Amino acid sequence: MKLNRENDTRVYIFIGFVILFFTILLIRLFFMQVVEWKYYKKLSKNNRTKIREIEAPRGKIYDRNGKLLVTNVAGYKLVYLNKRKYTPEILKKIGEILNRSQKQIIKLIKNGYIYGYTGENVLVEDLNRNIALKLMENIDNFPYLDVITYPKRKYLYNDLASHVLGYIRSINTKEFDKLRKLGYNQGDKIGKKGIEKKYENLLKGKNGLEYIEVNALNKLVNRLDTNVATPGKDLKLSIDIELEKDMSNYLKGKKAAFIAMEAKTGRIITFVSSPGYDLNKFTGKMTQKEWNSILKNPNRPLENRGSVGTYPPGSIFKPIVAMAVLNSGISPDKTIFDPGYYKIGKWRWNDWKLSGHGIVNLEDAIVHSCDTYFYTMGDKIGYKKIVDMSKQFGIGRKTGIDIPEERAGNLPDEKWKRRVVNEPWYGGDTINLSIGQGYLTTTPLQMLEAYDILANKGVGYKPHFVEEIDGKEVKKVIKYKVNLKKEYFDIINLALRKVVKEGTAANINMKNIEIAGKTGSAENSHYKITHAWFAGFAPYDNPEIVFVSFIEGGGHGGSHAAPAAKEFVKKYFENRMVK
Repeated sequence: MKLNRENDTRVYIFIGFVILFFTILLIRLFFMQVVEWKYYKKLSKNNRTKIREIEAPRGKIYDRNGKLLVTNVAGYKLVYLNKRKYTPEILKKIGEILNRSQKQIIKLIKNGYIYGYTGENVLVEDLNRNIALKLMENIDNFPYLDVITYPKRKYLYNDLASHVLGYIRSINTKEFDKLRKLGYNQGDKIGKKGIEKKYENLLKGKNGLEYIEVNALNKLVNRLDTNVATPGKDLKLSIDIELEKDMSNYLKGKKAAFIAMEAKTGRIITFVSSPGYDLNKFTGKMTQKEWNSILKNPNRPLENRGSVGTYPPGSIFKPIVAMAVLNSGISPDKTIFDPGYYKIGKWRWNDWKLSGHGIVNLEDAIVHSCDTYFYTMGDKIGYKKIVDMSKQFGIGRKTGIDIPEERAGNLPDEKWKRRVVNEPWYGGDTINLSIGQGYLTTTPLQMLEAYDILANKGVGYKPHFVEEIDGKEVKKVIKYKVNLKKEYFDIINLALRKVVKEGTAANINMKNIEIAGKTGSAENSHYKITHAWFAGFAPYDNPEIVFVSFIEGGGHGGSHAAPAAKEFVKKYFENRMVK
């Protein structure tokens, strides 16, 4: 009897445990199916099918001759498939792959941005190709990792035309708040400068979708379906990359700009801002140290000296003043005597030639860059007529070129001076303005447009880079039609031809091609040596090209800036004959 009672007790205890177990199980099932059913339904669904966007390749960019400038190559992202669940073993394996400590891997997991499906975040933005391929071959051994291939931007000429092409970078937080409504995702790259930024909407393309099957651990099981991404539109630019290379090499080591344009279309042939910077450094992950080294470079490579840099134009501004003189009714034959200076009361302004030029008329003043003539005539006609004429030539406003980086410079008048300097306009301000100095600043691009109007005798074309979008031609735009007498242009342009034939740029005269232009040596507050300028066009009798050469702190325009123009003219016409 005693033995039976002991057996009964054991049975009751066992039955009690069974009842308790099933009671707990039923309670848990109740919560899962009744209380938390929505959560687990969503989790179950997510554990089956997920969607990942496929980045669309950006449009390619070509030069005028069809040479590929910008394309896309295979890039690799390393992603972690389960953000919250990681073990020391997992951390160790990832650390061995990336040569990082476990603490660094945890930081990467926590800080990586979400890329595609829930819990997937990017550990490495630009994974080394060899590591990526090795991982892809053995991906089954790493259920918590995946390697995603994406179209990585590649700039085939490194730093050439860097200020034209621009670059792409990841969207920052401020930009993402605006761009998410347009279909952009966190981590997407957008154009930040140049053509890449201006034509972002065309270059971007449309992302595709990839439907994948994963298990409860977020491990990729199968790729179910794919909607292919649509590439962005291709752009054909007007620049000639070989001429761009020639002029970049010519200006190497200088802080300079050289821009050339087709006189009768506005198509930019070459746009050099020296020094440039390697665009490929911006396509991957750049360290803060690398970024700081670029920012602190004393040569300021990120600065676009062609369309953003503003400088006093000096004597290349004199033809515009000469046009104001003629338009005021003063004869081109009117002479003045230059003793080497000009005086107003007790104030004296020296000519660059201290011994003076003697008796000069308008043509002489342009050919030999006589300051005193322009002091005299500027004082006579007044600053308002100079300002009004300058506006007709596009000075003081942006050209509207198709890159976003452009400044308008400064065309000063009395209102501006009272507002900014809190002083009235003095006679000395007019004297300085008459030779392109004082408060006047322009970009090389603005002076290019002004000389285009001179070359075409009253017609100016809007400068632009893009000439075809997916094979469709972009129409040229006439921006300016100046209402001035043709004879005024004839007088000034003949003087510009004589500048090269016998004047301050006689050193660049060519036998077979007639160049017309004007030298400039502009004083400035940043350099003891003047900025060097040369602006002109060729051939003189039927201009095909117009160009501006600028060297920051370069000295005399005839000695330093003008030879760059000669080099371009020679190369341009040589290349045309070969083609």
